[in-house]
Amino acid sequence: MGIEWLLIFLGICLIINMPVAFALTASVTLYLALNPKYPLILVAQQMFTGIDKFVFLAIPFFILSGVIMQKGGISDRLIKLSSLLLDRLLGGFAMSTALASMFFASLSGSGPATTAAIGGAMLPTLEKKGYGKEWSVAYIAAAGTMGPMIPPSITLVIFGAMASTSISALFIAGILPGVLIGVALMTIAYFRAKKVGIEPDKRKVTSGELFKAFKNAIWALLMPVIIIGGILGGIFTPTEAAVVSVVYALVVSLLIYRTISLRHLPEIFKQTVSTSAVIMILTANAAAFAWVLGAEQAPQQILQFLYSITENKFLLLLIINLFLLLIGCFMDTTSALIITVPTLLTVASALDISGLHLGLIVATNLSLGMATPPLGFTLFTACSIGNVSITRTIRPILPMIGVMCIVLLLVTYFPGLFLWLPELFVNM
Repeated sequence: MGIEWLLIFLGICLIINMPVAFALTASVTLYLALNPKYPLILVAQQMFTGIDKFVFLAIPFFILSGVIMQKGGISDRLIKLSSLLLDRLLGGFAMSTALASMFFASLSGSGPATTAAIGGAMLPTLEKKGYGKEWSVAYIAAAGTMGPMIPPSITLVIFGAMASTSISALFIAGILPGVLIGVALMTIAYFRAKKVGIEPDKRKVTSGELFKAFKNAIWALLMPVIIIGGILGGIFTPTEAAVVSVVYALVVSLLIYRTISLRHLPEIFKQTVSTSAVIMILTANAAAFAWVLGAEQAPQQILQFLYSITENKFLLLLIINLFLLLIGCFMDTTSALIITVPTLLTVASALDISGLHLGLIVATNLSLGMATPPLGFTLFTACSIGNVSITRTIRPILPMIGVMCIVLLLVTYFPGLFLWLPELFVNM
């Protein structure tokens, strides 16, 4: 029985709307049951082995710190600071939405969380200022895609664990692409404001107002500095950094801002456990699927197929990007990572692409996929907040996807623009 049967089984499970995690296990179990050379116990063994990695402890802790910050009203302080900095520019309020999303992404590492926390607060004002409801919903969805790029990124943690690539280096490498996406979206906001005739805020911002807003937000802004600085300084590992982020978030929210109390903690823990469980179940189930792909040499078969199309590295990278963009349109980031990374590692090795470069390509693609119809997670979140159907956001979001694709092409074909930063710190 060939590997194509495994893919057929998976396709059937997904078509009948079986959850992705269970579809992976069901297809593997059926494949092994019909293939006598493998014992069924391998399913349980590989599920356990797949999540038996110390670095995966970082995932629930980063999620917990993000939830604490979200519940602690940190987003309001970041929005206030961003607005004061940019409101006087043409398109400034929309730009401040992108900037606040960038700030919050560095706290949560999650696209949907960034969209919900920042977008939910900014959407009414974006509409009121005249940007248009559909455009505003599309914009907050696109701004949320910075969550998986800017550290601490859960996407990069999972990739690093699967690819045995330095998570510290991935975190540093993800900063510039994430910032570049933010700048690209700010540019879109400028031209949108110019097109619909939105005047910038003429109110003069005093140094006192700016200082007060910065003072209120400083503890939130220091969190990514402490986390990334501690990792770069060798003070703690990325996994230990996740624990530090939880302690820091608790101290800030409970004792400094006093926006949450002890009675809020059970609900915070409940949300964290729920989110973490989904990710870990997906990871465990996909590990068994990935093992079968490897045992049946599927990556090598796919590589041979790609070489039968072309041996040009430029075109092969384009095919990989198109494949990942397609996957991102129909699958959540974690599932897409776990299914594609084992195969992509083999292809990348043959093309002499480093794990660090591949990680940026994959993360940028899947971040972009979060804002693409029909199943983009940040787009779905934004449409739920704005009570707008996804079909009505397709037209306004296309230019945003377009500028993000430009960033993707830069990451893919000009890696030196982004990899010098982690290389600089590694060589220090």
